[in-house]
Amino acid sequence: MQESIGIVGAGITGLAVAYVLSPKYSITIIARDLPGDLGTKWASPWAGAVFHPQSKATRTQQEMQKASFKFYWDLAHQDGSSGVKIYQMTEYFDDRIDDSDIWYKTLMPDFRVIAKSELPDGVSMGVKYTALAINPLLLLPWLKKKLDERGVKFIRQEVKSLDEARKIAKSKIIVNASGVGSRELASDDAVLPVRGQTMFVKTEFNQLFMREGSEYTYIIPRAGSGGAILGGIKSDRLDSDVDVELKSDILRRVNHMTNGAFKELDLNSVTDIVGFRPGRTTGLRVERQGDVVHAYGAEGAGYIYSFGVAERVRELIEGTRLRANL
Repeated sequence: MQESIGIVGAGITGLAVAYVLSPKYSITIIARDLPGDLGTKWASPWAGAVFHPQSKATRTQQEMQKASFKFYWDLAHQDGSSGVKIYQMTEYFDDRIDDSDIWYKTLMPDFRVIAKSELPDGVSMGVKYTALAINPLLLLPWLKKKLDERGVKFIRQEVKSLDEARKIAKSKIIVNASGVGSRELASDDAVLPVRGQTMFVKTEFNQLFMREGSEYTYIIPRAGSGGAILGGIKSDRLDSDVDVELKSDILRRVNHMTNGAFKELDLNSVTDIVGFRPGRTTGLRVERQGDVVHAYGAEGAGYIYSFGVAERVRELIEGTRLRANL
């Protein structure tokens, strides 16, 4: 008989953990929100979900990103219905002058530095490489379907404690992938929601663009949707009201980055998206405490870390790694 493991949270981290563990364990996922839900109280459906490696990462975090990239890369080649697709990425910086400290230049296919003469005004360095983007509205249901086929049980319930989850799942080991919910469930005051506002636009534009440094701007095509996500911003506001002035600012930044690719865009025609990323001021936590394995705090990088975090959770459960405190 398979050992039972309970998972709290059905966002991308919880689903990834279930996917990795389900061939060997009996899995029960307990969550307030499930794939297909579109409420703003959870982040996974609203993410831009581009595989954009996080430059400020420990060696362990880099390894998790590598594992996650391999999973998505393979999936993009195997099943187009998953919502994972390969795109060309252009990444601009105004806070670095070369690629000497970009660790992922050996990970991302076709990596090259852009000639200075080709950079937009205000950009000090740029690179191009082959990357991935994910449509969460396709991937989350795809994962749930695969997990259903493997016999994973989903229970829609909001729990007040991890002990309550243990009783519901009838599992000794609990994986806490509750995101912002970890502020209460793990008594972790470092956990805070981070507000994001983007807009979905109908477009045939099919390249990834990212700018970092003094600003945070991106264009992320969404497979199967006929459009792309334009962003972005990070804010500590907790309301879900659309900031109209921010929409104009995002469009201005996107047009500067792409030499006016969206100059004809009517802001009245876009779909506004406001979501709350599961942030943690002290960073990603993947750690075992007794019979609880914590896996949360990736903020806007949940998809980037997801399957690497899941692999690390498995190691912690099986005792092949005594501790991963990041």
